Amino acid sequence: MTKNGLKRSLRTILLAQGVLLAGAGVVHAQSTAASGAGPAANTVVGEVVVTATKRAQNVQRVPFSVTALAQTDLKDRGAQTIEDAINFVPGVSYTSNGTGAGAYTIRGVNTATYVGGTQSPVAVYVDDIAVLDPNSPKITAVNNLFDINRVEVLEGPQGTLFGSGSIGGAIRMITNKPNLNHYEAETEDTVSGTQDGGLNYNINAMVNLPLVQDKLGLRVVGYYDQQAGWVDNTARNESDVNHAVTEGGRAELKFTPTTDFTIVGSVLWNSERPHDADWSYYNNTQYKWNGLITNADYDRATIYSISGVYDLHWASLTSITTYDDQYENVQADFSADVKALLGVAIPSPVNDLGPSRTFSQELRLASADTDRFRWLIGGYYSDNNKSTLEPIVVPGSGTLFHTSSDVVSLSSDKDQVQEEAVFGEVSYDILPQLTATVGLRVFKDELSKNQTIGGTLEAPSSAISQDNESSATPKFNLSYRLSPTSLVYAQAAEGYRIGQSNPAAVDPISHQVIPGSSRPDSLWNYELGEKSTFLDGRLLVNADIYYIDWSNIQLNELTVPSGINYIGNAGVAHIEGAELEVRARPIQPLEMGLSLSLNDAHLVSVSPTTAATKNDQLPGSAPETVVLFTEYTHPLAGDVSLFGRVDARWTGLEYSNLQNATSLTYGDYWALNLRGGVKWSRYAATVFVDNALDGDGKIAALSALGQSVAIRQRPVTVGLTLDAKL
Repeated sequence: MTKNGLKRSLRTILLAQGVLLAGAGVVHAQSTAASGAGPAANTVVGEVVVTATKRAQNVQRVPFSVTALAQTDLKDRGAQTIEDAINFVPGVSYTSNGTGAGAYTIRGVNTATYVGGTQSPVAVYVDDIAVLDPNSPKITAVNNLFDINRVEVLEGPQGTLFGSGSIGGAIRMITNKPNLNHYEAETEDTVSGTQDGGLNYNINAMVNLPLVQDKLGLRVVGYYDQQAGWVDNTARNESDVNHAVTEGGRAELKFTPTTDFTIVGSVLWNSERPHDADWSYYNNTQYKWNGLITNADYDRATIYSISGVYDLHWASLTSITTYDDQYENVQADFSADVKALLGVAIPSPVNDLGPSRTFSQELRLASADTDRFRWLIGGYYSDNNKSTLEPIVVPGSGTLFHTSSDVVSLSSDKDQVQEEAVFGEVSYDILPQLTATVGLRVFKDELSKNQTIGGTLEAPSSAISQDNESSATPKFNLSYRLSPTSLVYAQAAEGYRIGQSNPAAVDPISHQVIPGSSRPDSLWNYELGEKSTFLDGRLLVNADIYYIDWSNIQLNELTVPSGINYIGNAGVAHIEGAELEVRARPIQPLEMGLSLSLNDAHLVSVSPTTAATKNDQLPGSAPETVVLFTEYTHPLAGDVSLFGRVDARWTGLEYSNLQNATSLTYGDYWALNLRGGVKWSRYAATVFVDNALDGDGKIAALSALGQSVAIRQRPVTVGLTLDAKL
């Protein structure tokens, strides 16, 4: 985007915000009930209501490991994306491959720090909408946190209630729903500067319109984010190449025709347009790179959903229907491979582009929460159709090889994944303090793939494969309330990922048979934990230990001698870990917290054809992470207060892939963020310094088409955020 285009966009968005706020302000002044300043200060820490079990519960009453970050927590931390939020959750990480692309890891459950042909091990939801493509997602899709009620991080497999793709856990963003009685509006605008980079702009706006009192309401959110780059490209002689624009929003319409029936229709839209990746040289600390072609993941997603809840009094019936329309263009620099083959440096791109469309339907019936015997049953169906076109273009190769085309290789894939599942959970209070829960999900998947390959250097070929898979994943939980504020629990739960279709049927030289698809992989998570609050809610202590047995792992394998990459089932991993969370408010103005995660994730067996070694540490699994924070609020006159906050995170040493002996490493660094400002009535002004130590630690590393690259901590960034509510 040009500077003039950026200025026009900023002026348009700022003008729209002004109109929204002015209009809402007039109505607000005429309204008898003001919509809200934030909640009054509370001495209790960690009190957040979550729906991690598909029921509303205080997070301290949920009998497994759940971290909940309420809207106030997110604002206090300056978290604007999911990646920002989970930085404050030990044992949970996001390995960035550049704007809009990367891999989530919970408790070390991962086999690669990029998504390479497999379903993500972590499910990501907006409300009840799954936003990651079920078929090898390369894009992280919708993740903006403005006007989000809370973020829930569910650790350990969530296969019973959330299905495939939650083998390591699930991350849920719960939106603020339309208020049917009060007008609301809010803007949150940030400007910042990055050392050796440029100015960054982040503009958010929300307006809530009660169209029919107590019956119909509309809530609209919009955001625009312009991030300046800080990496220079030496080959193209360009500065700050990793600049990017993200924009999107959501609209939610809530209708309550009766007091027992609620319908919410929503549209989510998100677009990410990076110019180049955040890559830099792996072996030095300079923010420089020499790619001849930009490496970027362009994407857009539009998600439509309608949900309905009918209160039958003895039970509640919920239906969620979703249509997810995504398009991605993952561009990479193929020039190094061309130079290795032809001996000349020719700027050559390779792209993976095409649409992915998913229809899903969930229906569930849940008994009343007050019954001694509680139950939930449901059914789920999804149909994903994905088309991928991969052209490799080498300019001038047509002349070199006496052909009319410079497309040396062109593959076209059409993949379909259909899933059907039924699930249920039952809980019974054996004693007033003792509760047993049993859950089960039974699923069936149908996979199909149709691939054609051609090009000037590729012999034409085609392959069609189909496969079916089915299994069941159970869950067992026992919890005991030692007191009204103390809970202990034990849980054993299984999770799974769907299989994936493979690109070819046989190695053309050795005739090694390639399986049509990988089988689902699954793991068992065994966990003991406690959740307690003391001193009238001013001290919170949560702790757990876990053991994970992961079998039939989906790993990238290679045929011999052709080196055709496919996904196979090879290897077993064991993961052992412990987690501790402590939050305290010793005096009303002061809150402090410490969270610790220890994790040992390694392979215990591996197939001979797999590029891995027994005892390899799993990629993206830091042996230890530590999170610390301190926040102090000093009241002034009236409702004016000053605040200051310090957030720090330590991340241990991580590997980018298996074969640790030759793998790239990253992690092993501190991150320190400082925030402070003033709050008054419905306004706030915050000054912040991110990466205050100006560290250059590697937050990710990967081998990209024969080149070793690192993504480093963003240089020190100083900025100002203004927030206004009406």
